[in-house]
Amino acid sequence: VKRYDGIDILDDPETRKIVDNYYVGNANEYPLEKYDVVICVSTIEHSGTSTYKVDDVIIEQNKLFLKCLELAKKYVWISFPVGQPYVYPNELSIITDKQLKHWEKMVSNFKVKERFLQSQGPQAGFPWKEHSKREAAIKSQYYDYIGNCNICVLEIDKT
Repeated sequence: VKRYDGIDILDDPETRKIVDNYYVGNANEYPLEKYDVVICVSTIEHSGTSTYKVDDVIIEQNKLFLKCLELAKKYVWISFPVGQPYVYPNELSIITDKQLKHWEKMVSNFKVKERFLQSQGPQAGFPWKEHSKREAAIKSQYYDYIGNCNICVLEIDKT
């Protein structure tokens, strides 16, 4: 890697030390700059829900998804929780099947690899295992005492 840039809504001195350039602010407002690879790990589900609030979280998340595609010249790697909507939508946002299908349409002209992973309690240190079926991950609930049990990893090749 020749250059590693980071974006975060809040300043983190430890992250600042390990990146070449560090943008503090809303990623949706990041000035357009092209990168070979954009990596977005467990971030998109928080867009518009925690540090800053918006009226329509799904629109904000869709904007971030598009921003990742826009910033990447070659490749996007993005992970996020999937399943049924959380009972307290202002506290946590799970990407639902409907929203995921919308994103899949947005990237239909690229090569996309989609994987679903499951854990019986990631916060308690249980390992992630690959799902054999998408439907099992999409129908899953969020449990307060366990946390999110299912994630999706999208690998989008734009070349």
